[in-house]
Amino acid sequence: MTAEEMRKQQEMDLLLSEAMNTLTFEERQEQQEVLHGVEQEIAEECIIIETALKELDNHLIRIKHGTVYEKAETMNPEYVHARAFRIMFLRGNRYDTKASADQMLKFFAQKEKLFGTEKLVQDITLEDFDEDDMAVMNAGSIQLAGRDRSNRQIVFASPGLRLKGKPLRSELRTRYYMCMSGLESQETQLKGAVNVAYAVGAYKDKNEGGGYLEHTYLAMSLPIHWASNHFVCSDISQHLVGSVAVAAMPAKLRSRFRIHLGSHLECLYLLSTYGILPQLLPFSSNSDEITFASHLHWVQLRVASSNSAEQFKSNETMTSSTSINDVLYIGGKKSNNAGNQRLRVLVKELAQVYDTGTNEKKRTVVDAMINQVTKNGGRFLKQVKDSNAQWEILSLDDSRAKITQAFRNHRRRPDESKKGGTSFIQDDPMPDDVIFGKSQRSRGNDLLTHLIKNRAEEYDSLDRGMKVKVVDAIVHRIKSEGGRFLQPTPEFGGWLEVSNEMARSRISKYFRNNRRPSTKKNNA
Repeated sequence: MTAEEMRKQQEMDLLLSEAMNTLTFEERQEQQEVLHGVEQEIAEECIIIETALKELDNHLIRIKHGTVYEKAETMNPEYVHARAFRIMFLRGNRYDTKASADQMLKFFAQKEKLFGTEKLVQDITLEDFDEDDMAVMNAGSIQLAGRDRSNRQIVFASPGLRLKGKPLRSELRTRYYMCMSGLESQETQLKGAVNVAYAVGAYKDKNEGGGYLEHTYLAMSLPIHWASNHFVCSDISQHLVGSVAVAAMPAKLRSRFRIHLGSHLECLYLLSTYGILPQLLPFSSNSDEITFASHLHWVQLRVASSNSAEQFKSNETMTSSTSINDVLYIGGKKSNNAGNQRLRVLVKELAQVYDTGTNEKKRTVVDAMINQVTKNGGRFLKQVKDSNAQWEILSLDDSRAKITQAFRNHRRRPDESKKGGTSFIQDDPMPDDVIFGKSQRSRGNDLLTHLIKNRAEEYDSLDRGMKVKVVDAIVHRIKSEGGRFLQPTPEFGGWLEVSNEMARSRISKYFRNNRRPSTKKNNA
């Protein structure tokens, strides 16, 4: 380490130690609990929420004069005063009403700077992104990974994936969109998020820290409770370039900032001590290569959701003609129109993903299905009562309601998988699916391998009846993560979703194979 690097290292250490020294003993204890995910959950009693909202209003009245917040309030008071919107800031600041008011002012100032005055009181969608923004989005330098052991959203960033030649503004717009998308989940609002910046080996920052300060200011303006920040690197010079950004953090947030220096495996181990498990991060199995499949799939679903909303902006509400691609609702009668048949296939194929998903995942699945219908030129039409020639064009919300009902109806039918049935799937597998067969790789396969290795000793020690319970627990875990068990069918160009019984049989075989000694001879 050079003398200059040693000096910067000392400065960084001083910054972090000062953050702890400015806190009381009780505050230090509290920040340690937050860092490790063992803090008390927010108590959201009705009287607490109402009192906090009134206090928030009072703070805003005192500080809003001449701010961008006041401008937004004048443009659209309903948007700015929306109860759910304000509660999001209260949750992000753990019901500190003054901090929430200050953050709301910063939020609107940042939003205007990034997206312009015309978008100040509108939700940002991918329709608002330009070519540079989408290039940065697809590069995957910022991804929403899984949730840590305390169920907090992991925001994964890799400085080494930042695109050269693209404006910093595009990076910031992408971070804004990713974080606000994460906040669509009430669980993220309540539990918070952890930030992991990964700069190990080939993924170290090539921009020498440019833009770190701007990213930090943006992160602090968003209504997210940042439970912890982790900077992971293999080169001492890497974490020194972020010292300016660390200095900009308030003391409490700085006290929850951790630097992990080491190899890929060493850093993954250090992260795991904070509840951030390796299998939750976007790495290829047994390697330090960052993967993008889950991220790009997420982007595709968000594009589909945005496109669905655009399709329903037409003022047309009635039509007298239908097409084979339309989904028709005829007074409770079943329609065999091609659009209806395709929708029924989608419901069957996506039922497992929908039923095991969070509310936001369900919404994304429904919007993707609507986009699939509209992409084929179809609409959702409801026959006008006592008329054979007039059809009402359903709104986006009504179309969503119809698909949601279709999933409920499908759930009431007998489970075909219990009978040993299978279903054919043409679309690409999802990241959490387990794909049987040689050389198959997916996040679902990695999770299955992890579960089998972890429970192999327990499985081998049990009698046959108890072994079944272990296998059933693994099947349940895979499906609770939104995964399915798929068998490739090269001759048909798709996959078969196998029955629960067949999945159990395959997993039992994996356990047996796991304990067999290698048959290869020792040539030493």
